[in-house]
Amino acid sequence: MKNKIMKKDKDFLSQIPEWEKEYKNSEDNVIDFEKNDWKTAKASFSDHDLFIFGCAVMEDWETPYMKDLAEIVASRGGTVLELGFGMGISAKFIQNYDIKKHIIIEANSDVAKKAREFAKMAKHETVVLEGFWEDMIKDVHNNSIDGILFDTYPLAEKELYQNHFNFFPFAFKKLKPGGIFTYYSDEVIKFSDLHLKKLQEAGFNIKNIDSKLTKVNPPLDCEYWKASTILSPIIRK
Repeated sequence: MKNKIMKKDKDFLSQIPEWEKEYKNSEDNVIDFEKNDWKTAKASFSDHDLFIFGCAVMEDWETPYMKDLAEIVASRGGTVLELGFGMGISAKFIQNYDIKKHIIIEANSDVAKKAREFAKMAKHETVVLEGFWEDMIKDVHNNSIDGILFDTYPLAEKELYQNHFNFFPFAFKKLKPGGIFTYYSDEVIKFSDLHLKKLQEAGFNIKNIDSKLTKVNPPLDCEYWKASTILSPIIRK
């Protein structure tokens, strides 16, 4: 069944970056696959990128960003929950810190296989839960996680450049008091008003919402990022 055409409302468009002008000014949708098909879709890995359904899921120019996110998420040690394994860049950085346990949730079968191979060789105890985060998050106890890193691929039109919004309430529930939350922010310099609103609606206090800027150098032909910085969220419960 073909995906229904989604109408782009004001809130949705407010999160779409300026370099997507053609998309913002059209009625076209770009997600042309069914979400459930993502699980079994072939993942094509190279030394520099990961593609699924012809979509650039991750590229190695993100390494400085993944390093910063890993430093943030592992800053309290303890149990770290990572959603989206990708090329395993952030996972490798996380393992360099003094953590007790590393839980990885990954939806795509090929990528989950890579994650399990990674887990076998990991320095710290690592568990891989295969499936969509919406299904697997129930296996993570509330108030049990010291740090969360969310970086999954948008699997529906309404999630483009804002798929983390739906996860915010779950992050708040799963974190221990004082726990830290970070994620691929899709923000160039600062949180948008809508972004801050979504965090506060999930339960996070505005006083505990912080960030740092990470410098990146994506190639000119990168499909999904055209800026020289990305905001690294530092959100505390």
